[in-house]
Amino acid sequence: MTIPSLTVGDDPRERGLAHGRAFANQIGDNVTTYLRRFAASGLDRDAAFTEAERWLAAMRAQNEGYAAEMGGIALGANQSEAAVALLNARYELAFTLFGKDAQRREELLTVGPDGCTTFGLLPQVTADGHTWLGQNWDWLQGVHGRTLVLRVARRNGPDFVCLTEAGIVGGKMGVNECGIGLVENGLASSHDGSNPYQKPFHMRCREVLDAERYEDAIRPVIDTRRTCSANFMIGHADGEVIDLETSPNHVSYLHPSDGIVTHSNHFVGAGHGESQMEKIAPNTLYRADRVRRLLQSRDGITVERMKQAASDHFGAPNAICRHPDEKQPEAKRTMTAGAVLIDLDARVMHVANGPPCQNDYVPFPVNA
Repeated sequence: MTIPSLTVGDDPRERGLAHGRAFANQIGDNVTTYLRRFAASGLDRDAAFTEAERWLAAMRAQNEGYAAEMGGIALGANQSEAAVALLNARYELAFTLFGKDAQRREELLTVGPDGCTTFGLLPQVTADGHTWLGQNWDWLQGVHGRTLVLRVARRNGPDFVCLTEAGIVGGKMGVNECGIGLVENGLASSHDGSNPYQKPFHMRCREVLDAERYEDAIRPVIDTRRTCSANFMIGHADGEVIDLETSPNHVSYLHPSDGIVTHSNHFVGAGHGESQMEKIAPNTLYRADRVRRLLQSRDGITVERMKQAASDHFGAPNAICRHPDEKQPEAKRTMTAGAVLIDLDARVMHVANGPPCQNDYVPFPVNA
């Protein structure tokens, strides 16, 4: 099934209204999914909405345009602004809980956290001589089918195309008309939560795609301290990819080796405190190295080879290509909710709506 798409324009409020009206049912479903997931790790509805109100106030102060777009989504979908703020701060809420679960060493088989696998390829190793980014986005099964490709065509900033969840201003993975692209991974550190209500993850992702210059695409990640850890892989069509591992007070950098850089859900660099995700998801320890080996080719990495690597099932169900684990409680089941291959030179994001072993990649150019 092809993922739905929406094209919006210049005004943030109008973008949000169009988003909210078109995906009102999916937005409501996502709110329900996240409330259930938070409750499964001990954050009840009232506490979640208390946190959402705090995040709403913080986001209004941090990026007026982003907050205006959230307000439009709320109005269009007939949701409260707090409910939409809950979605847009869901990364911080969820990964704080994952870190606490890891530190308590509870629910080791049932947490079911994010398991994204990403890669970046420089032009010297690709068959077409282009710079590519790729990601399998592994997340809650309940979110699958409640996502969209958002295309922003505007005069007051770069046009871009991204993958996002219904209700989240977005986007996560994407590419803009300047050839700047983004994929990312969830991380968790023992230091998470030490800087409350700093600019949230999804806002930083949108600001990366708002950038006209590569230097300015890096700034949203490193300019301010963070509430939670995350990994950002940022590429440019002119043959550059940098991977930035971030924790609340530290950033470390990975550059391509032999033209390839890969990442999963544990820290590689030092200085981030104790890495947490491998305690509850040991599969992260093999996915990044495995996808590198699967990609490597003496004859140049083809798109078909990228697709094959993204469809790998070693370690199933918690593989590079992830499928729901029936042993987990329903609220915690995860899967590859979407997969992307981004051709930065062509400014095209190819999207599979679910596990790529079962779903074809569909091209979404920045300029349709």
